[in-house]
Amino acid sequence: MQSLVYLANLCLRAARTSVAIALALTLAVVFAGTCWAAGARPISGTVTDTLGRPLAQVNLELLSPDGVARARATTDKAGRFEIGPAGPGSYSLAASKPGFKSANKIVRYPHPASRTISLTLDAETALKVPVQASLIRAPNGVSTTGANRYTVTAQDISNLPRGDNTTITDVLAQMPGVAIDQNQQIHIRNTEGPQFQYQINGVMVPIDINTNPPFVSMINPMFIKQMSLLDGILPSRYSYATGGVLNIQTKDGCEQPGGSASMYGGQRDTVQPSFQYGGCDGKFSYYVSGLYSMSNSAFSSATPAPDAIHNSTIQGQGFGFFSYDLNPTTRLSLITSVAASNNELPNQSNLAPAFELVGTGNYPSADINSYLDFRDYLGIFALNGAPAPGLTYQLAYSAHYISQSYQPDNVGELIYQGVASTAFHSDLDNTLEGDVTYKLGDHTLGAGGYLGEYGVESDDNSLVFTLPTGSGHLTPVRVINNSNKINLLSGIYLEDTWQISERLRVNLGVRWDRLSGYTYNNQIDPTINFTYLLRPDTTLHAGFARYMQVPSFQGISPGAPAAFMGTTGFAGTGTVDPETEDDYEWDAGVVHELTKNITVSEDAFYEYTKHYLDTGQFGDVPIFAPFNYKHGYIWGTETAITYSGENLSAHASTTIGRNMQKGVATGQFNFDPDELGYINRHYIVLDHQPLYGASAGISYRWKPWEFSSSVIYSSGLRGGFADLEKLPHVVQVDLAAQRAFQVPSLGEVTNRITLLNIFDRTNLIRPAEGIGIFQAAYGPRITVYDTLTIPLPPLGK
Repeated sequence: MQSLVYLANLCLRAARTSVAIALALTLAVVFAGTCWAAGARPISGTVTDTLGRPLAQVNLELLSPDGVARARATTDKAGRFEIGPAGPGSYSLAASKPGFKSANKIVRYPHPASRTISLTLDAETALKVPVQASLIRAPNGVSTTGANRYTVTAQDISNLPRGDNTTITDVLAQMPGVAIDQNQQIHIRNTEGPQFQYQINGVMVPIDINTNPPFVSMINPMFIKQMSLLDGILPSRYSYATGGVLNIQTKDGCEQPGGSASMYGGQRDTVQPSFQYGGCDGKFSYYVSGLYSMSNSAFSSATPAPDAIHNSTIQGQGFGFFSYDLNPTTRLSLITSVAASNNELPNQSNLAPAFELVGTGNYPSADINSYLDFRDYLGIFALNGAPAPGLTYQLAYSAHYISQSYQPDNVGELIYQGVASTAFHSDLDNTLEGDVTYKLGDHTLGAGGYLGEYGVESDDNSLVFTLPTGSGHLTPVRVINNSNKINLLSGIYLEDTWQISERLRVNLGVRWDRLSGYTYNNQIDPTINFTYLLRPDTTLHAGFARYMQVPSFQGISPGAPAAFMGTTGFAGTGTVDPETEDDYEWDAGVVHELTKNITVSEDAFYEYTKHYLDTGQFGDVPIFAPFNYKHGYIWGTETAITYSGENLSAHASTTIGRNMQKGVATGQFNFDPDELGYINRHYIVLDHQPLYGASAGISYRWKPWEFSSSVIYSSGLRGGFADLEKLPHVVQVDLAAQRAFQVPSLGEVTNRITLLNIFDRTNLIRPAEGIGIFQAAYGPRITVYDTLTIPLPPLGK
């Protein structure tokens, strides 16, 4: 019995010990699991498509070996995700999204915090190869590198009073920091006209496409799907003309098959038929557009009257974009464009003759018959690819030819200014550019290069009088002044966009450029630009950059001073060959999404300039040539607000700024001796931008009706001796109403009535300083236009 009692006590003690051990082990396991779970981090990573673009709304599951989902997550708009926690072990990370093939990756849990997971999903249908312009996504915003970005879409252009018939310069005039000048010239951020550049579908267009003045533009708003003005601190990819970059994405026939035909016409003898059409056949896409225009509005009128004297024009413009997808990640594309115009130069009445020409009698100034004609041809062949996740490249070749031909009225111009020059200036460009980007973790690395050959020819055949002229009837003599030059422009760059944290990003870059030809220089330019996400709806940005601006190669005529010495065509002495401009710019701004429909932006900048490039002309031939001031500074602020609703859209912007320069380094013959002496001793306000500027527009859709209005305000440009004269304010308000009709067998036909300058205000843009290009320039008076548009269905429908 005692042995049984002893055995029972032994078993009871063993049981108690086992329970204690089990309880201790359980507590240890629970405590260890709790501590591990508290310290473990979820698995983080990104999901992209085969072109390296982030994918949002991707569903992810962490599957155990038996196929049970232990955790789930969804990617955000940047393609990022975090998934977990789960117990230690091996798992299959599965990603899925409609329209894409599923992907799986074996991972271990816990996963090292320093290593992120990257998943790539293949599309079930072919993806479009990305181009730079496709990055534009917001009406107002900041680019991924921190530059200011003001965007308009095809719909925004259509909402303007003249719709697709709006000139590209009038579209840009609705953006912050853009001022309109005579003859459809524009100035961005107080810079001279040629100091900005175009980019079409990611390819930089040769810089001399923007020869000043662009009386007829090769860039037709009809073919624009989306256009963004980039300014401020630009990434190192851009150089040579950095007042701004017009980043254009063209329409694509696969996205918008079919098209339309329009007839636009009205007062000032305006007749302008146009068409646009696109289509798609498998991997091949095409889009074409064209217009033909006649009017009495070639240039800004030289008089305040509603109808200009001798100002007719005949213009034509055509554009084509063709692309072929070699495979889902490689695309070949071709851009072609042509523009041509024959233009009368406007006259003024009752001017007093300056000279008497042998064999002529009375010759009224209103009868002067001078022409300035333009031709512009462009072709761009590009290869875009994305051979691996995060890796993209672009290789492009461009050929461009532009010419300006001035045909004078020999009798009239000799009588009224003492010189009549038949001038032909042309530029044949060949450029090659390449860019590559690679996403490596938190870094997006970029590199590229540019090589451009600009062959310039200037042929001037002039009739002049010898000095001194004396009195009585004079006999002219002929002066021949021809020149040509090959200008070589090259550059390479490196840059890194570093996502330092979820909120902070910095773009770092360096660029080296070299120019030879009419002028020589090489320069190294750094860039640094910070972007900080203060809140989900507020972005701050600030940065610094140095830029090398190159002169427009057309219009330079080194032999002109010597050729015209001792004649009435002599404009003075000075350095003819311009120098490159050296800029140091600081920029800071904020973009705030006030609501989901309203975006507000504010930006301020300061720029120190050395050898600032402006444009003038040698003598009286209306072909511009570049010259330099010695040094100066530019400052400004820009405020913009946009509203976008279902039936109502609106935008407004204001600009304040000044461009102050001192001393003339080249092109001294543009000024008389007293004015030149004054500029060498004082800072002057340049004449091409007002102190205050504003623009606004609104569009409202009500059933089949659409109503729109736009307004431009300028506190006035400058003129007179050393630009000391302030010109009057400029205000122009335009209105339009459009009605849509359903027509059997045609579809939706629209008719739009447009009124320009509804208050018929006389707006003086430039003061009178003689005849030809030196005449006064006035904005349009009240004008009525009508546009009838019919749809063109896609082929096969």
